[in-house]
Amino acid sequence: MTYAGDRVLYDADTHIMELPDFLKKFADPEIRDLLPLVDYGRSLVTDEEVAVIMDNGSQHSAEHKESLIALGDRMITEVKEIQALGSFDKHDRVIANDMLGFKKQLVFPTHSLHMPFSPSSKIEDKVRYGGARAHNRHMADFCSIDDRLMGVAAIPLENPELALQEVQWSIDNGLEAMWVPHRLAGERSPTHIDFNPIWALLQEAQVPVVFHVGGNPLQLKPGWSNTGRGVTKDWMGGGENVRARDAAVLHQGIETFISMMILDGVLEDFPNLKFASV
Repeated sequence: MTYAGDRVLYDADTHIMELPDFLKKFADPEIRDLLPLVDYGRSLVTDEEVAVIMDNGSQHSAEHKESLIALGDRMITEVKEIQALGSFDKHDRVIANDMLGFKKQLVFPTHSLHMPFSPSSKIEDKVRYGGARAHNRHMADFCSIDDRLMGVAAIPLENPELALQEVQWSIDNGLEAMWVPHRLAGERSPTHIDFNPIWALLQEAQVPVVFHVGGNPLQLKPGWSNTGRGVTKDWMGGGENVRARDAAVLHQGIETFISMMILDGVLEDFPNLKFASV
């Protein structure tokens, strides 16, 4: 019996836990050295446990995999992040999927988009979009092994022409949703007419735009924490992730994005464009 049992379950928020070379491994040679290693500084994952995996050929040990499989249904609750079965290895993900029994999984990245999705104007297009392409190649490769996996592409919007190229590449290579940052696209609103070719392509392909935690900086501006009461701990105890005060306003950026799409007439021009906030 799988975890799902007789239930028909679709997982709308599963993740890859990227290894340090996630972007570099699939990057064009001319920009590989310009791309950052994946940084685990804002997660519970330690550098030491990542080093153990990398030293073992970028995979879990056979003993670790066997211990995870032995958990059966408890695997989904007892082991998380990079230690979970199939968290970064596509072959292990097939085993995990067989045990869980989900019909489909929408697959997001976790830590690899800090640079491609950064609002900084100092990032060159070749680096930002080279990083997005490396991510999308890796995501397409990861999901290619199992049609239950629905890969999510990363689409920065700073450069409309390059963003359109990335959307087209992602559709052509089987990615099934387009994650865009829920913020201004540089100095443009995402409702700017320069983005109309993107919305037209996605409407025609019936591929949804998705929003997700991480598509904009998670935390409130520092001034909101200047209360004289000390730093509020996050839900995992570390103080550096999402705190209750952050969670209370996470939706606002997405609501602003969608509101402008409605009020500026984009959804009248493209009435069959699909969106999901995950």
